Amino acid sequence: MKIISFNHKEGVAKIRVDTLDDLWHLSKIIETSDHISGEIKRKVKLSGEEERAKSVVKLYFAKILVKKIKLEASVLKVSGEIMEGSEELQIGAAHTLDIFTGDTIKIEKTWKEYQIRRLEEAEKASKAPKAIVCVLDDEQAHIAALTASGFQYLGGFELRLAKKRFVEKADPGLGKVVAEILRLNAESNPNTIVIASPIFWKENLVKALVEKDAKIIKKIKMEGVSTGTKRALTELINRGVLEKVLKSSQIQKEFELIESLMTEIAKKGLAVYGKDVIPAVEAGAVKTLLFTDRIIEKAREQEKFSEFEKLIDAVEQQGGEVHIISTDYEAGEKLDGLGGIAALLRFKI
Repeated sequence: MKIISFNHKEGVAKIRVDTLDDLWHLSKIIETSDHISGEIKRKVKLSGEEERAKSVVKLYFAKILVKKIKLEASVLKVSGEIMEGSEELQIGAAHTLDIFTGDTIKIEKTWKEYQIRRLEEAEKASKAPKAIVCVLDDEQAHIAALTASGFQYLGGFELRLAKKRFVEKADPGLGKVVAEILRLNAESNPNTIVIASPIFWKENLVKALVEKDAKIIKKIKMEGVSTGTKRALTELINRGVLEKVLKSSQIQKEFELIESLMTEIAKKGLAVYGKDVIPAVEAGAVKTLLFTDRIIEKAREQEKFSEFEKLIDAVEQQGGEVHIISTDYEAGEKLDGLGGIAALLRFKI
């Protein structure tokens, strides 16, 4: 989550949604009678004969007075009355604003302290580095951290690398780049390290990194770019490379959580699943609560989500973490096979 702006005096927060967990946090923050602004999609028929008329999807701005909030598999549906909007929209009409990851919305409300704290904690979590990115050529190198909220530029280095592949020429500048990447890897432990350059310079840097730490090769992803300047970072974004890295990072995070769960279950250790989660929560033993997007959807359909919601609230009040696991991938399917809900424990019960 990215808090783009927050006017505390007027109670207006502009927020970008980055992950499924962000949608969960927003479902707990947004209340009826709040005002939510964002883009809504409407199908519009193009002019022409009735039976041949084609439809296109157009985006319109709308501010909605919230009357209902519904969290589904990968979307937060906020329904209510249109208060303001594009001239094509009817003021006072009922509509649903669908909020997906990647969307930007504005929330206007009377904020409670715990809601502000939750918002700030969600943003803090999204700032954790998912990848370290280094772009370079023979004259320069630039390093940035990639988070769910975007890029954080970390600095640049001057280089004097050989312009021919097989010329051995030591460059102290490259040693500084290697040392900095190794330091960042040890400090923030990202899932991925992207090394990008024109021609062969990326291979030279990877070779130097592996000489210092052979295990680092498992994290490295090499990409070609047209330049080693800071502009190459934008190039990677435009090509969708970094979006794939972020998606992969989220999948990896979910995989690791479920692998930890399965390991604890196998050895009858600090884990419970299904109906056994309830007494574990009541005992204050839950360190990490895991549930699938699919179980949320089912609970909503069966109008049983309020009970489920109380369980999650209790875990958070006890200082535990809550994670939504997507059933689009293997980790979510494994958890769904355990009933869609499980927990890693602080202590056995």
